[in-house]
Amino acid sequence: MRSVIIGGGVGGCAMAAALRGTSLGTKSVIVERRATGLAEGMGFILMPNGVDALELLAPEIHWRSAGRTIDRVSLRTAHGRVLTEQEIEPAICVAREKFLGLLRQTTGATRFLEGRTLSTIVQREDGSTEAIELDNGGSINGEAFFGCDGARSRTRALLFPEAKLAEVVVKEIVSIAHAPALARRLGRAFHKYHDEEGGLAVGLLAESDERIVWFMQFDARRWSMNDTSPLALARFVRERITGWSPEIFEAFDRTDFAASHLWPTSDLPPMATTVCQNLALVGDAAHACLPFTSQGANGALADAAMLKVLLSEVHDQEGLRAAFQNYSQLRRPHHRRMFMEGRRLREAFLAPLRNDGPVIPLVA
Repeated sequence: MRSVIIGGGVGGCAMAAALRGTSLGTKSVIVERRATGLAEGMGFILMPNGVDALELLAPEIHWRSAGRTIDRVSLRTAHGRVLTEQEIEPAICVAREKFLGLLRQTTGATRFLEGRTLSTIVQREDGSTEAIELDNGGSINGEAFFGCDGARSRTRALLFPEAKLAEVVVKEIVSIAHAPALARRLGRAFHKYHDEEGGLAVGLLAESDERIVWFMQFDARRWSMNDTSPLALARFVRERITGWSPEIFEAFDRTDFAASHLWPTSDLPPMATTVCQNLALVGDAAHACLPFTSQGANGALADAAMLKVLLSEVHDQEGLRAAFQNYSQLRRPHHRRMFMEGRRLREAFLAPLRNDGPVIPLVA
């Protein structure tokens, strides 16, 4: 059975790894819009559920050495005063480019078709997918299809037009800083600094012995930002962090804002189903959640791990459709919980700091 995977990011590569050794993995192809060698994103936190999924998908790789272990969260005021510190179950801060490189090693014989985007989906009379058509006029037939094309999924838009991303309330500027001294001081801790009025925060964590992943989250209704040039990003951040902790300025001074990314964060209200006959949505395409949960990439990995189990004995279309239906039903409670947790954490972020301090921005 031929599998067509739309999207070659975390979800797409994890799905290719999941299909290894199954009847669906013998002739799989990934369609990826980015050209070879072009990666997006800076880094993210592999939460315990993501690590567990990886160890099922690709046990041959030592995933816990893919980045820096994070086992403590320190929440602080803008000036650096510690509000609360808490140990967490060990997670891993990874560089997205390095992580995807490792994940690609697990995709087996999957063929990559890069620099191509989905144009439309060709369906049979019964609503099942027969093929996808690409932006260059080409088409790819298959028996199983996986929409792994992110929060703004073209696959979802074509098959589930009623499913819309919610309004952007919080935006996030994500950057990388080469700051070995700061990385040593941070160690295994995630530091997050909060404006006491709410709606503005900066997070710092070490991705390696030399590099820091850091981000600024801000209330997009309070501060608009139309110019996203490197100079404008740097100016915007500098204006917001005046008087803040010296650690933040240390990261700021060692950042090339030409590589920074402005992310308009949004979530997707839970869908009634994430499958359509022989096509399944995976990762953010199925359940985009807010970054406060740190469950975007981790949710995609968990989706793929479940599909690996459900598809292991599938050999025909009837079995495939039954497995997809089980996947949609079994993952729905998690998707709904992440949606609700993301909204709860966003409201806490937007509100002024309370006496009991800010809420830890991680969800297991």
